[in-house]
Amino acid sequence: MEFNHKPVMLDECIEGLNIKPNGIYFDGTLGGGGHSKQIAKRLAEGGRLIAVDKDAEAIIFAGESLAEFKDRITIINDDFKNSKEILD
Repeated sequence: MEFNHKPVMLDECIEGLNIKPNGIYFDGTLGGGGHSKQIAKRLAEGGRLIAVDKDAEAIIFAGESLAEFKDRITIINDDFKNSKEILD
């Protein structure tokens, strides 16, 4: 089975975030990692992205897709409704 995902409103989301290279960001619906990849590309060494998805297949796919940014991304298999606990 192949994982397929198309990021929705990618340009608008990235523009709206006004990403700071050393900022900390949270992606509560990692999916295929399209938004996360664009965020990670804009992060410097001190930046961090915490990306969450409850779909184990999405975690595997995105983990492979985002491997080059592993020093800036923490991927967590959970539900975004637990974001408070995840971020603590």
